[in-house]
Amino acid sequence: MKKTALITLLLASSLGFGQNEGWLSFPGNTDSVTVEKAELDYTQDDGTVTIHQDDRIKKMEAFVRAGEESLDGVLIDGYRVLIYFDQDKTSAEQQKARFMSIYEDHKTYIDYLAPNYRVRVGNFRTQLEADKLKQDLLGTYPTAVVVQDKIQLPVLPEPTMEVGTGDNGGK
Repeated sequence: MKKTALITLLLASSLGFGQNEGWLSFPGNTDSVTVEKAELDYTQDDGTVTIHQDDRIKKMEAFVRAGEESLDGVLIDGYRVLIYFDQDKTSAEQQKARFMSIYEDHKTYIDYLAPNYRVRVGNFRTQLEADKLKQDLLGTYPTAVVVQDKIQLPVLPEPTMEVGTGDNGGK
């Protein structure tokens, strides 16, 4: 008996919402809601947008940009020798390790240029310097090519001071 009374009550309340557009009005509310279609007016002049930006945002941006430069130091135009490229990162890392074990004097870099990982070596200011290394590598890396790249500034040699014996040559 309780179940039938509960079901009757639920049906009666749902029918009341169904006749009054349910979500647009409430029971007992006789006002109808109309939705108007908005028309766009393309004949109006262009508007203006004003952006209010905190001055600290520019400082934050400058700070972040300064960090990008400091990761590799100052970069300049130069040349490197591309010795290997492959889609497999592990094999590129193995080639880098192999090169570094043979040639300790040159820096080695791996970067990703879709879809390949590239192993590039050296920081050369001129193409002639890079070609010299390429000629030395052709026996081991027959597909080596010279490529233009952004390179790190070359390290200047430390000035050496000769330690004398105390004799100034009579001076």
